Amino acid sequence: MSSSVDHTNADSFVCIFLTHGDDDGLLYAYDGSVNLQELLDEFRGNKCRSLIGKPKIFIIQACRGRELEVGVCETDGGIEDTDAKSAFGVADALADAGTRTTLPAGADFIVCYSVVGGYFSFRDTVSGSWYIQALCQALASYATNLEFTLLLTLVNRMVAEKCVKRSADPRMLGRKQMPCFVSMLTKQLMLTPKRYTGRRDIKK
Repeated sequence: MSSSVDHTNADSFVCIFLTHGDDDGLLYAYDGSVNLQELLDEFRGNKCRSLIGKPKIFIIQACRGRELEVGVCETDGGIEDTDAKSAFGVADALADAGTRTTLPAGADFIVCYSVVGGYFSFRDTVSGSWYIQALCQALASYATNLEFTLLLTLVNRMVAEKCVKRSADPRMLGRKQMPCFVSMLTKQLMLTPKRYTGRRDIKK
């Protein structure tokens, strides 16, 4: 298992599932099922020490139930825009005010779901799953200049604006999908390309 590998030279860990699932946290594989929480536990700091303090990103493209999401009309709730950098600055200042010598074993995980718990996750037979397509599009455009949780919020919006337009099952028409993510990150995450600093041996 990857949790037993030495990740000392890695900046982060990414695990992606594109499969079927259900509402009790099970993900189905070719030869059986996997409990997501048990899998996540293998990467906690007390079990996988080489990933302590490093982002552990899990992306789950799978149904989490059989409920079908409905659409509602959007109205202006009067919520003002906030400055994300300022918010992080306040949090950093508060953290630095005390002595921070340890991290919880469950820190620095972020779990990204294609749909909220209990609901159905859609896949287009031609272009693929709504969530993965939106995620790939957002990464291609903003991976290096948008903080990761802000990028995921953009993906949430992209998927939320879609609906089922064609289906042999009338119950599916007009149905929606709402992705979500759970963040235990302790700092901002930027996907900055890693510069290669190795040397090639030159044969004479």
